[in-house]
This record gives sequence, structure tokens and C-alpha cells, in this order.
Amino acid sequence: MMRHLSFVVLVLFLASCQSPRPSYTQLEGNAQGTTFRIVYADSLSRDFSVSVDSIFHVIDRSMSLWDSTSVISLINANRSGIRADTHFTNVFRRAWEVSGQTDGNFDCTVGPLVKAWGFSYKKKGPPPNDAQVDSLLRLAGYRRVSLEGRVVNKPPETEIDFNAIAQGYTVDVLAEFLHSKSIHNYLIEVGGEVRTMGRNERGKTWRIGIDKPMENVEAGRPLQAVVSLKNKSLATSGSYRKFVERGGQRFSHAIDPRTGFPITHNLLSISVVADDCMTADAYATAFLVMGLEKAIPLAKEKGLEIYGISAGKDNTFEVYQSAGFGAEAVE
Repeated sequence: MMRHLSFVVLVLFLASCQSPRPSYTQLEGNAQGTTFRIVYADSLSRDFSVSVDSIFHVIDRSMSLWDSTSVISLINANRSGIRADTHFTNVFRRAWEVSGQTDGNFDCTVGPLVKAWGFSYKKKGPPPNDAQVDSLLRLAGYRRVSLEGRVVNKPPETEIDFNAIAQGYTVDVLAEFLHSKSIHNYLIEVGGEVRTMGRNERGKTWRIGIDKPMENVEAGRPLQAVVSLKNKSLATSGSYRKFVERGGQRFSHAIDPRTGFPITHNLLSISVVADDCMTADAYATAFLVMGLEKAIPLAKEKGLEIYGISAGKDNTFEVYQSAGFGAEAVE
């Protein structure tokens, strides 16, 4: 189970000819291997770009697998004396909780399987055979790792990967920063994971577009639906754009942590609305793995709103949305 595909979420943010005060500021750029966008209202017109860059840097120093000196990389390398920082601790605890609540469909220890299937880098050659998958599966399992205070306990061969939850957590940290600056109207988006508060520049609830699950889009990214997001977070996970082909067969990037193999059901995309973005992010990944039939009752139990798009017959889409999701179809 790799970090799910980061969707470009289209924010339907339209400027008004008579914009109310305070003015809105927009920050955007690249971070964490993806793009980000932050729009916020501030009567003082402050530029928080330096602080935002600092937040990204601090979180990368904690949980980036691309930084060989990050906390998570040193823990995976079994370096002695490494203690988890606050960011690592927060994410580890929530990841472990969601793993238990989803019967292991969310699992932050399947990194070696992700690598074997070729999703974390460009890999050539055949997919792993059954024996190889079984061997790697023995190294995974969220129950094999634990956190005592700031000390991570794990077998030497087990690796931790927070790619399926870290961007949602980053959004929450950025939101906490804006709250600390008395910012109460904002939209934060990192790699397609979104959190909103208050209203946009037109005085309306923020409206977020959900991508149509199409593999090859030459001109723009057509929308399947639009949802109003008020003081909530939204994350989307999908299997339709990120995949590998081996021997003429296509394999989804979403790995089932219990089997070690890519998922095979027809759920293409699932969006989750929750109070915080870390929760939405983790559950979107878990629901994509388990499929819509199992996701629906669990989402209801956890008080989460969901919007799922499945592959129908003759290249059609079948849509399900929970009663409180409130998405409007885009024709």
C-alpha cells in the first residue's frame, strides 16, 4: 500500500468584482513531491510563505523517505539512539489506530511490497512471484511495530512508510498554524488533500472538484462532481492513474496489506470527508483497498462521508455517495 495518487483538486475559487475585506492571499508551489495551494483572508495582508516553507521542511525532516537523514529513514535503517519527534509520534499513533479500525487495510509497513511492485520508483522487469510476495509479506504488519514514549520498536527488517497519511497530516499542521495567526477563512491543499475553514473571497462556502477517473487526459482534468466543503477536510484516493504494466497486465498501485498483491475490485476512486485531513487521508487509502461494499458500513460507523466511483459496464461509471456528502454531478 503505497502513498495513494495525489489528485489535483480543482478549487472553484472565483474572484469578485467587489471583494469583501479582508483581502485574500494565495500561496502556491512545490513540496513533498507534489504541489500545494493555500488561500487565506488576513486583514493585515501578511505573507506566511517563509513559515509555510519551514513547516514543510520540518515535516520532511521527520517523515520523508527521500531524505536519508530524516527521522523515519534513520529508524528504518535501525540506527541506534534515534527518538521519534512530535510529528512522527502524532502520525504513528493515528496510523496505528486506523490500522486497527480498518482490520489492517491501512498499514504503514508495506513499503517493501510497494517497492517490489515498482510503485515507489521506475522499475523494469516482471512483477514479484508468489514466493517473493510471501517472503516480503512476512516482514510487514502494523502489529510488528510499536512506540514506547519516543522509542520505536520494530524488527530490523520491517520498514515504516507514512506516505498514505503524511500529506493529510501536513494540511492539519498548516491549518493549526493559520489558526495561531487568527486566520479563520482559508483553504489548504497539498497534493489533492484539502481542508477548509470559513468562506472564500465571494463570501461563499469553498467548493472542491472531484476528478473524473480517467487515465489519459490531454486537455485539463475533467470533473466528476463538485462538493461544498465547510469547516471540513477532504481526501481522495484512486487506482486509475497510478499503475504499472508487466507482461501486458496492469497492476493497481494500491496494495492489499493482508495479501501483498494489488487490489482487483472495480472501485476506481473514493473521496472521504472528515473533520481533520489526516483522518480523511488514511481512511481514503483504507477504503480504496477494502472496496466500496466494505467501506460503506465502516464509514457510517466512523461518522465519515464518502463518495465512490466504480467502473461500470461499457466504460461507464457507477457513483455512490453517502447521505451527507452532498456532491453535485458535473455534466
